[in-house]
Parts: sequence; structure tokens; C-alpha cells
Amino acid sequence: MPIAYRLSCPTSGVKGTIILEPSKSISNRALIIRSLCTESFDIHGLSASDDTRALQAMLAAEGDTLHSGHAGSSYRFMVARACLGDREVTLDASEQLKRRPIGPLVKALQTLGADITYLRKEGFPPLHIKPVKDLGAAVHEVTLQAGVSSQYLTALLLIAPALPNGLTIHLVGPLVSASYVQMTLAMMHYFGVEHTWSGQTIRIEPGVYTPKPFSVEGDWSAASYYYSMVALAEEADLIINGLRPESIQGDAIVSELFKVFGVETEFIPEGIHIRKTGSVSRSIRFEHDCTMCPDIAQTLMVTLAGLGIRGLLSGLNTLRIKETDRIQAMVTELARVHTQVMVKESNDDVAVDIAGKAKWKDRAKFHTYDDHRMAMSLMPLACIHPIVIKDPDVVSKSYPGFWKDIETIGIKVEKIKVKE
Repeated sequence: MPIAYRLSCPTSGVKGTIILEPSKSISNRALIIRSLCTESFDIHGLSASDDTRALQAMLAAEGDTLHSGHAGSSYRFMVARACLGDREVTLDASEQLKRRPIGPLVKALQTLGADITYLRKEGFPPLHIKPVKDLGAAVHEVTLQAGVSSQYLTALLLIAPALPNGLTIHLVGPLVSASYVQMTLAMMHYFGVEHTWSGQTIRIEPGVYTPKPFSVEGDWSAASYYYSMVALAEEADLIINGLRPESIQGDAIVSELFKVFGVETEFIPEGIHIRKTGSVSRSIRFEHDCTMCPDIAQTLMVTLAGLGIRGLLSGLNTLRIKETDRIQAMVTELARVHTQVMVKESNDDVAVDIAGKAKWKDRAKFHTYDDHRMAMSLMPLACIHPIVIKDPDVVSKSYPGFWKDIETIGIKVEKIKVKE
């Protein structure tokens, strides 16, 4: 039988100190930049996530087949990086990742002269890449649809300085997850590469990255789950080490968003101190555009359901093509606790309307859909009522120590076997 975790909060709340997992998004960008430097440099606090380990392994591999597993951003970054390599490689992936599109990035790289062949279904992994001389020498401008995934844009930006003429990228349509692009450009600036961004055009001049030591911030996306626990627990007082007030991560907005859910944030030298401040009005209507922070949308949905607050979250276009269709997955899973998630779709946006306070007839058994964020975003409901999370090991994609960490603050984690 498959393994699951029974989660509960046997005391009145959560309390303690967490040393937060470093950001895999920052870690992966730092690894690509280091691979393009003439000299290596130290990266302090590199993420131990599956995604970062996969990228490390691909960058270090000497064979002709590289495998990313489920690591989507690692795969996309490596596609662009491999086009600057000196040998033929096949970039393979898990069956799950083979269902996630790669076409827009491949098309842009082919425009620059890259020799990339689809090995299975056009527009999707796996890929075969042959080295070409002077990638981007003849053409140094590409057009990219901005509304699909910011990871395509980041992959191009990271290799842009290494191209003989740099790179000009013309974006078509509204940019999704712009905070992740801003993160990329901030890191490039730290390593000596500048950019110009005017309207829908970003320009990177040819140049070199300057190697220098780099320290990875704690992961604000991971911090969002602790904010949700504080909001839902009867009592809560947590210190989370590794976070910075001047963060380059868009998900740092949780420190502001969760004020309305009764969570107070104090920045301290080690990170943050978050506390429950008191009761929350259930009569409010919470609204937020998640375009800049799509990775915390599931956390917000669960928090609204747990508190019984009506909410409208928009800017969710990219959630359809993540590890799973996160919108449909949340519709299904929150229905298990009698919370309705109504989906509203238009030509350029996807929004959800959350209504109803989570209620249990018995212990809710949640599916995770091979998606780390499904498991971690649903977990805070255990602060209200015992729950079961199926396939809990999916958290290793971004936060392998999650279950051990929550045990230290008062959550009871029991391994059980469940029927399919």
C-alpha cells in the first residue's frame, strides 16, 4: 500500500524555530551563472532540493545523456545552457515533465541558430542538442510569448551575456511571474551584467559574469506554509531563520498579505518572528492578483478555506501547466472539506473564487498529484483538524526537510498506509 502521513496538532498551537530551506529558484540561477564564469566561486547555503541537485548533476555530467527528473526550471535552464556547450547531449526528463511544454524556449533558441531536435512529441521533452559555432552571431533578437512561463525568459537571459552580440528579447503579451524575471536580472546585476528594459523589450549586452561569493536567501515560498499555520492554529509563535527584509523574491509579499489573516511579522537579525495577533473578521472579502506570486496561490486558497473567508485570487494563468493543473487539483481537494472553489476564465486571465469554511465529517485524505506545493499548502489544515497527506515524499522537489521541520514546532507526523 502507498505511504501517507497522518498530520495533527495535538497541542493548542505551533511554536518554535525553523531554519528555512534556501531558495531553489535563487540556487538554480546561481549555478547557471557560475557555470558561465571563467572561474568558479562559492555559493553559500545552496538548496538541497531535488530540483537543485538535478541541475548540479546535469552541469557536472560528462556523458551524452542528462536527466532532470521532475525538475522543470532546471530542465529549461539547462536547455539554454546546453546550447553553449561543446558536445551533443540528450536532455531527458520524467514522464511528468515530458507533459510540460518547452516549445517557446526551443523556438527562441532555434531562432538564434541552436540545433535542437524533439525526440518524442514536438513542443515537449526530451530533446537532442548539437553544438553550433557562435550561437546568436547572425541573429541576436528573439520574440517570446510572455504569458506562458517566466522560466523560458530567465533561461534566455542567463545565457545572453555569453552570446557574441548579446541578446534583445521582445515580449508579446502580459508577462507572468514577473517577480522571477526581476530576481534573475537582480542576480545578473550582482555578477556584473546590466540590462535595459523598456516596455516589452529587454536588452542584454555581450559581456562576462564576474565570479564572486554568493549567499542564497531562505525560501519565501516555503515560508508561506508557516504563515498559513500561524493563521490557522489556535496559538502560534514562530521564528524562521534565513529570510531577509530586502528580498529579491516576489513571494516575500506574504509578510504583508497575511496581516489581514491576523499574522504579525517582525524582522530580526536571524530572519523573521511571526505571531498570531488575534481574531480575524470572517466578513471581509480578500482579493489579490497573484501574477507576481503564483507559487503562494495554493497557500492563500487553503488559508481562506481554513478561516472561512471569502476570497478572489486572479492572475493564475500559469497554474495550469505546473507539476499538475494546480487549479483543478485545488478544486478537487478543497471539495473534500466542503469548500467551493469556483474557476473564472477569460482570454487573458484565470481566477478562482473561494467560498465556505473547511468542514470535516471525518479525517480528510488529500492527494498530492506528484506536486510538492499541493502537499505543503494543504498541510496547515492539520492545525484545525487531523488530515492525511498521500505521497508525502513529493516535498523533496523543493523542501526535503519539511516534515521533520514541522514536527519541531508541534505538528504530529505519523506514517501510515492507505488504500489507493
